[in-house]
Amino acid sequence: MFTGIVAALGTISKITPLAEGVRLSVRAPKLGLGDVALGDSIAHNGVCLTVIAKRKDSYDVDVSRLTLDCTTGLDQLGAEVNLEKA
Repeated sequence: MFTGIVAALGTISKITPLAEGVRLSVRAPKLGLGDVALGDSIAHNGVCLTVIAKRKDSYDVDVSRLTLDCTTGLDQLGAEVNLEKA
């Protein structure tokens, strides 16, 4: 469950085009990723996205074209995003 309280700021560090959207790499050193597992959800500016890869202080999520069309700020390299773990 999400509370709506922003836990940390992240930065979109890489955008990789996919057939039906994009893969985002998000740097989030202050979020604390130790308890985050593959398949967990993290809200990005209120948009819930599933973690598909994880590193020490960053992770990857896939974003569909429809989600990109309905939101702002998730398709800009270097953009800061509000993050909240479920």
